[in-house]
Amino acid sequence: MRMIGETAIVTGSTSGIGKKISELFLKEGCKVTICSRNDINVNKTVLKFQEKFGNSVIGQVCDVSDTTSMMKVVDKTIDSFGSIRILVANAGINQTYGPFENMIHRPEEIISETQIMLATNLIGVINSISTVLPHMINQRYGRIITVGGGGGDRPVPHMTLYSASKGGALAFSKCLATELKEREDDIRINIFLPGMIETNLSKNVRVVEGWKTKELFQRDSSLALKYIGTDIEKSCQNVIPYAIPSCKANGRVFRGFSILKMIRGGRKFQKAIKEHEKS
Repeated sequence: MRMIGETAIVTGSTSGIGKKISELFLKEGCKVTICSRNDINVNKTVLKFQEKFGNSVIGQVCDVSDTTSMMKVVDKTIDSFGSIRILVANAGINQTYGPFENMIHRPEEIISETQIMLATNLIGVINSISTVLPHMINQRYGRIITVGGGGGDRPVPHMTLYSASKGGALAFSKCLATELKEREDDIRINIFLPGMIETNLSKNVRVVEGWKTKELFQRDSSLALKYIGTDIEKSCQNVIPYAIPSCKANGRVFRGFSILKMIRGGRKFQKAIKEHEKS
């Protein structure tokens, strides 16, 4: 157990990647605060984890884009565990998937969706870090992990708005890392790219009008997961080395997937798509 004595906040942790990271931390002996916007999901997740991990897990409803809401998470964590040594800024949303040119005739909707994604994916990351960092500075120690997404570090078609929000979070994380390098204390931030994983985020995305039917999109998504998808547990295991005291990296982008598998799987995926188009 590599994380005994550690304390963590994991945002967006009632499902998907955040929930799996929380579970892995708890197995390693870490105390974890679960949070998301839905109180029912928070309570359900906490109760499930408490059956196995007891008082090592607590929960708090939180909208990461709201400073007051995030401060409640911070205060409850300190009151319950005495410190915040780790932050995983995982909370994220995606609204639409499809070509940007199919959206341009609905400018009001573009702005609305962009604002929603920026509020969680970028402002939420900045807000989460800004409320936790003062405590890390006071204790002269901290491990921060932000979670990237498709298109944030490289061009990915049909994910323009989501990629913009994730790219902003990536740039912020790297810039903050350069500032933390100038400090004498042991506070580090690194960026996790989990790979393609089936989560509520991917299941609930809306396909833009005039592009593909929902059925065709779901077929292509299933094929992509088959050939390019990453196992959620294997992916999230890669977070632990960046959350423990022995971590020396700062500003590093690390992956939960194999580049080689991604390339080979991508070829198989394209071949499968062409075969389906012929049939």
